[in-house]
Amino acid sequence: MNSLFDGQQTDEIVLHVIEPHPMTHTLALVKVVILTVLFFMMLMAISLGIPIVAGIFRTLGLIVGVSVAAIGVWWTNTIFRKDKTYLTDRRIIRFETVSPFFQAKRSLFWKEVLKVKAYTPNLMSRLFKIGNIDIAPQLAETESIHITHAYYFEDLANYIDKILFIVQNNPSEIQSIKPFVAKPKGQRE
Repeated sequence: MNSLFDGQQTDEIVLHVIEPHPMTHTLALVKVVILTVLFFMMLMAISLGIPIVAGIFRTLGLIVGVSVAAIGVWWTNTIFRKDKTYLTDRRIIRFETVSPFFQAKRSLFWKEVLKVKAYTPNLMSRLFKIGNIDIAPQLAETESIHITHAYYFEDLANYIDKILFIVQNNPSEIQSIKPFVAKPKGQRE
């Protein structure tokens, strides 16, 4: 068996992998470019106001601009490459990058899940069917799993509800559940 993620159990079947939507990656890179340009323009404006040290501020503006761009692009790419959530026949497991050197891992078995909530942060995200999913555990002292930038977020929440219903009412049927297909309704097979 080829495992898709660290800690995958023997014979655990992955039903779907949730990754951030590529459009949100592009928007994050655009934000990095805007931030870089703002830093550069701010230092250039300072250099125009103080002609004595103009050369220093221009050089500093170039160094800071390139550094912000390089670090921003690297960090954004790292987050969007490593942040994944796996829905399996046994549990939901989320890997989230929290620093350049550490990745948080949060797992809930289906029997531990209380409810699922799907919502969108704004109208533009709703138009592109991108939203957030919160999966709350039965015990209040444990953390919920928060998934951001999920494509077909409402359909995914309904799919998770279906899994929860099967686990609660007839656990033996979980092996017969089909993987989620991220396509418009009517085109899923």
